[in-house]
Amino acid sequence: MENHINTRFLFKVIYILKRLTDEWGENVITQYIPGFKMGYIPVFMCIGTEGVSNNEVARELKITKMAASKIIKELFALKLIASEKDPLDARSERIFLTAKGKEISAKVKESADSLVEEYRKVTGDESYESAIDVLLTITRYHEEAKSGTK
Repeated sequence: MENHINTRFLFKVIYILKRLTDEWGENVITQYIPGFKMGYIPVFMCIGTEGVSNNEVARELKITKMAASKIIKELFALKLIASEKDPLDARSERIFLTAKGKEISAKVKESADSLVEEYRKVTGDESYESAIDVLLTITRYHEEAKSGTK
């Protein structure tokens, strides 16, 4: 058996990229608000300006309702989100960004856009877009395999 490090092993690359982007986020994003964690970003950015339900967040991010609820509760504690009864379903609540949440969301988006611009500089626009397309295709493959449509 060969004993060497495979630098092109997909799972290793994904793992390292995740660690490095989390580290970048901890250094950049968390400066905007103490207590904000990188794990909040997908849920936080999913809420957007229109508001969503807890179920919609869970479905969009492919996480459990319990996991979504935990992060939503922590975002409430940071006063980044608020909720209102859903006008179409009194049993449900819509989650919205507060004024503070909108301010942080804009800063997060600006920082993320800046990082993507750096990625585009080092890869070129075409390669960056191709990389995103490949990752989306791989994601769809796994979604279809999981749902049994593959």
